Amino acid sequence: MTTAVEDECPVCNSSQRAKERFAVAKVAEHILEKARRDQDHQQWIDEYTTNGTLAEIREALEQHDRPRQ
Repeated sequence: MTTAVEDECPVCNSSQRAKERFAVAKVAEHILEKARRDQDHQQWIDEYTTNGTLAEIREALEQHDRPRQ
């Protein structure tokens, strides 16, 4: 849990952003790998990306917060 001060702090905030970007990158890699064998993952890629590239998957995750539950 972060406080408003931590959200405004350039040191804490940049650290949090780095953690978030790393997490998104790992989820994107997971989705791409699973899509090779799993229709649900492939369907998510088809729905939220144009070409299914790793960069597009990362962008889609950031835009759509997280894959649907």
